[in-house]
Amino acid sequence: MSPKISFWMRRAGGFFLSVIVLCLIGVALGAAVFPWAGKLGGSRKSLLELAVLGARTGGFFFLVWAPGAALVHEFIRAEKERRKAAETV
Repeated sequence: MSPKISFWMRRAGGFFLSVIVLCLIGVALGAAVFPWAGKLGGSRKSLLELAVLGARTGGFFFLVWAPGAALVHEFIRAEKERRKAAETV
């Protein structure tokens, strides 16, 4: 496999991994914050219902922002890797 293809395969893998990790962070934050905020706000739903609603909502909102953030992150990593390779040559 050529170095150029390998370079872009690593960038694509990093992109998808970043999106998955960010979405999981959103799910965890939503599941943790919604029950607390719901009970503080006087919700009559159970803690489990609030946690599920929080996980769905947090996952959705992070899914909206995760691809853009992951794309920027991977371009920054690619530029750093290119600069490092150019300095060693």
